[in-house]
Amino acid sequence: MPDIFLDPAADQSVESVILGPYRPWTHHKNMGGNGLDYPRHSGRILDLKESKAGAVNYFVQQIDPIICPGIVLCSVPSHDPEKLDSGIKRLAEALSALQGRVHVADGLVRTVKVPKLAHGGDRSIEVHLNSIRVNTPDLVRKRNVLLLDDVTTTGNSLMACRQLLLKSGAARVGMLSLGRTNYQ
Repeated sequence: MPDIFLDPAADQSVESVILGPYRPWTHHKNMGGNGLDYPRHSGRILDLKESKAGAVNYFVQQIDPIICPGIVLCSVPSHDPEKLDSGIKRLAEALSALQGRVHVADGLVRTVKVPKLAHGGDRSIEVHLNSIRVNTPDLVRKRNVLLLDDVTTTGNSLMACRQLLLKSGAARVGMLSLGRTNYQ
C-alpha cells in the first residue's frame, strides 16, 4: 500500500487510496448470502457506520501506518445535515490523536439534505458541490489534508469535497475511502 503524504515536498505521495471492496448488505442478501459468508472487510465498514469502537480501532490500525504526521483530517459529511456524528468522523478523530495530526471535525458540512445515495439519490458531483461547504477554511488553508470516506461508488462526493477544500486554500488533498462499492 502506498504512503499518503509521506513526503509532500518530494511529491511522491498518491492522491487516492481505497482499502478494499465493499459489498452492500442488501445486495449480498439478495444474492443468497448470509452473515456467515459476508465479506469481512464489508462487515467492518458496516460496523464503522454504526460507530462501533472495535471498527474504529481496526481502521486506525490499518490507516495510521500509511499516513504521515501533521496532516489535517476531514471527512465527507453525511447526506443529512442533522447527522453530526458518524463512524468516519470518529475514525478521523482517533487518527488525529496520533502523530500531531489535526482533526477538523466540522471542516466540511452538508448545508442541504440530499437523498441517501445508497437508496438511489443523485450521485452527480454537482449535487455535492451545491450542498456542502467548507466550514473552517482557516484550518485547511496552506495545509495538507486527508479526506476520509467510508464507502465510495462513483467517487463524486470525494471529488466534490476535494475540489471545495482546494478552492478554500488547502495545499494538497489526498483521499482515502475504506471501501469501493462492488456488486459482485
